[in-house]
Amino acid sequence: MSIFQVKDVFTPTKPARIAFIDREEINEKLVRALEMDGKQLIVYGHSGSGKTTLLANKLHQLYEKHITTRCMKGMTFEQIMLDAFDQLNPYYLVEHTTTKSNNKSISIAGEYRAIRLQLDGSVKNEVSKIEKRILPPQLTAQALGKFLGNTKCCWVIEDFHKIEASEKTKLSQLMKVFMDLSDDYSDLKIVAIGAVDTAREVVECDKEMRNRVAEIHVALMTENEIKNIVEKGEEALNIVIDDDLKSLIARYSNGLASVCHHLCMYMCQAAGIKETCREEIRLTKLHFEDALKYYAEEASDSIKSAFDKALKQRRKTKYQDVNLVLETLCTFGERGASRFDLLKRIHKKEPEYTESNLKNTLQKLTKEDYGSIVRIDETAGLNSFSDPIYRVFALVLFHKNGVSKKLDKDEFSEINDIMKQFFKVLLNQNKKIHK
Repeated sequence: MSIFQVKDVFTPTKPARIAFIDREEINEKLVRALEMDGKQLIVYGHSGSGKTTLLANKLHQLYEKHITTRCMKGMTFEQIMLDAFDQLNPYYLVEHTTTKSNNKSISIAGEYRAIRLQLDGSVKNEVSKIEKRILPPQLTAQALGKFLGNTKCCWVIEDFHKIEASEKTKLSQLMKVFMDLSDDYSDLKIVAIGAVDTAREVVECDKEMRNRVAEIHVALMTENEIKNIVEKGEEALNIVIDDDLKSLIARYSNGLASVCHHLCMYMCQAAGIKETCREEIRLTKLHFEDALKYYAEEASDSIKSAFDKALKQRRKTKYQDVNLVLETLCTFGERGASRFDLLKRIHKKEPEYTESNLKNTLQKLTKEDYGSIVRIDETAGLNSFSDPIYRVFALVLFHKNGVSKKLDKDEFSEINDIMKQFFKVLLNQNKKIHK
């Protein structure tokens, strides 16, 4: 029997390997685009939907090597270029000693080292006295493309959505350059990973990219796909999780693989499991309840922060839009509700509330400034909480404040029995959140 560590089976913060689920339809699109010379890729979808895991597993199969640049807010195009250039260093150091007769490779390696010397010796004194490396004139998009192409590296740019619009324009032009270089370097490819609407932003930046970029949407996982993750974990760790408990895990995961991995990992910890069991162990609902408690405790600061941002009074309006929308949204199930159904339920309390008000508020609640509490699934036409814990927190929060009037009997019982005690501390610490 193979022995696996729990932390290697359930991996909420890194790409899954052992419990990886091959999603056939998305997988086929991804492989086709990766194998097509010159085709650049944009992989987009909601945070936690499995974009990085899916791509990491396919790149592992199709590419000998790849480098990854992780974008941060405020990062410039030049910094992104430099990051890729820096990561190529090991390949060119090796090439310096092992290249035999390929004149083209020797020439490119020499060019790389020349630019490296310039970078190592150049700094720019800013007004704030911070020293930054200058991007040498020779390090153009074409030059970077040649360096990557020569090493047969695929370049992954993660969190593409975090950079400013002006920088996205430059990156879309870079993709165009890479496509033009594909005659000489067939493996040359950029894969940009981002949030919903990332692909549209790139196409709008440069209309010529419309037919040159493969836009691959990674949808939320289905209930069966979430259950498949649990089943792979069962097999690897020699544990048993009953079907009704798998359904509960899938329900709370709300289509997000990362939440499923979190809950399963915490369930194993609650049961004292660290690696594959010698004898089969059955996990119970008590372990699941403990897992929810751990998850809530770990997320407590981010939950409070998100609701603080969302409920902050920015200006006086006729309605407390955010409160009204969140209060109504949390009375629907985990999958959320259409805008029509939301408005219909809001009208029971506020008959004159408009659809444009609702639409604008929902859009705001997807933004970081408002805590990114809400997720809009354009494909299914549903609006829901971006994390199931947010929904449960909202249920307890609004009920405690006497706002929610009607809850499903079974749902109310479940909230009281499982979650209310876990959020009691949060609510006590956060009494001013609703003022």
